[in-house]
Amino acid sequence: MSKSPLLIVITSFLVFTLSAVSCSIPNNSMISDKVSGQLLAQIDLRKAQLDNPTADRLRTMKEMGMNVDTLEIQRIFIHLISKPTLSQIEEIKALGITLYPDSWIPPVGDHPTGYLLADMPVDKLPELTQKDYVVRLETAERRLEPQNGFQLQ
Repeated sequence: MSKSPLLIVITSFLVFTLSAVSCSIPNNSMISDKVSGQLLAQIDLRKAQLDNPTADRLRTMKEMGMNVDTLEIQRIFIHLISKPTLSQIEEIKALGITLYPDSWIPPVGDHPTGYLLADMPVDKLPELTQKDYVVRLETAERRLEPQNGFQLQ
C-alpha cells in the first residue's frame, strides 16, 4: 500500500514542527515543570521576532495581548509559597528582573501559592526556574475575555 504524497508532506511538516518547538525549549525538566506552556510560547515568539522580525508574528503577538514595545522583556507572575523575603527579592533583582513587591497576592483558599508581578528579560527564564522558592511562572501578558456572555466593545 503506497502513501499519498499529501500524507507524507503533512507527516514531515508535523515532525519538523515538533522537533523545532522542542529545540527552542531548553532541555530541562525543571523549566517544563515550573513554566506554563503559554509563557514558553510567548518567550519563543519574542525570541523569534528579535531574530527575524515579521509583521505577521508581531500581529499575532498583539492579538495574544503581549506588549511588543520591548521585545526583550516578558511580564510574568512569579508564584511562591509565601511572600518573598528580602534576600529572595535581591536574588531575583540580581538577575536583572524587575519585581513589583506591592503586587504580592498571598495564597487564598484552595490556591497553595501566592504570586507577584515582574518584568523578566527573556533570556533569564532558566536561571529563575532554578530558584527553589519559585513554584511556578505564568505569563502576565494575555488577552482575557469575559466568561459571562457579555461582549467587549
